[in-house]
Amino acid sequence: FLPFAGRYSVIEGAAEAIVPLAKDEAWAETWDLSAAVRGTKYSTSGYVTTWKVGTTYEPIQDIRIRATRSRDIRAPNLQELFNVVIGGFTTLFDPVIGGSAAALQTTRGNPNLLPEQADTTDIGVVLRPSFLTGFTASVDYWNIDMQNSISTPSNNQIVVFCAQGIQSYCGDITRTNGIITAITRRPVNIAVQTTRGIDVEA
Repeated sequence: FLPFAGRYSVIEGAAEAIVPLAKDEAWAETWDLSAAVRGTKYSTSGYVTTWKVGTTYEPIQDIRIRATRSRDIRAPNLQELFNVVIGGFTTLFDPVIGGSAAALQTTRGNPNLLPEQADTTDIGVVLRPSFLTGFTASVDYWNIDMQNSISTPSNNQIVVFCAQGIQSYCGDITRTNGIITAITRRPVNIAVQTTRGIDVEA
């Protein structure tokens, strides 16, 4: 991408605590609860709160069970916010007229982007059997549900979304005598994504 200039400022504060719930009990070697919260204010996209709650439980020294639930964010980067206009010509299909049109395409940043948000769940177990000296194994299940993911729609997506009545995309299309003559691509908070898996380590 071409050289560009832009800046934003961040103010944030955080608190974190670990609370021991049990230690050296008949039913628990250790059991801890952890919690954290962070408030972040971006000059471009406003205030966001993130948090995490987790627990670690060892019924015996050979087994550790852990779980975490958190709200995570990713703020838009400088390129996504402030990238300069890049232009060129393109051909696209216009469902309104049922034919193709040659249009000036411009790509630019979007200073109105919001942070991506994700709800993350982790559940795992760590095995350290005393009869296998030095051996450790872990199995962790994780699930990430992401909202407001930043993505740049293609030209055809912009045209189709506008034709379907989503007005926020129609402003990126310029028509002359009913024919598309220009279209603007910019990153927007549009995508939803779910990722899950299992990690095994030994």
